Amino acid sequence: MVTETIKIEGMMCGHCQANVEKSIGAITGVSEVKVDLAAKQATVTFDDSVAGLDAIKAAVADAGYTVVV
Repeated sequence: MVTETIKIEGMMCGHCQANVEKSIGAITGVSEVKVDLAAKQATVTFDDSVAGLDAIKAAVADAGYTVVV
């Protein structure tokens, strides 16, 4: 298992936070997602043999938010 923290722009409220958590959590291989609205970041624990950062970033983008590199 790998834990990564990614910066996310565009989240404004609790609904945004829940939307990002739901989108990332739906990825096969993701075991835990914690989105910190105030810090504008998500900490994701996932099995890197099943899921990858590209899939996580794509899920964030598909939900309508921007991953900051």
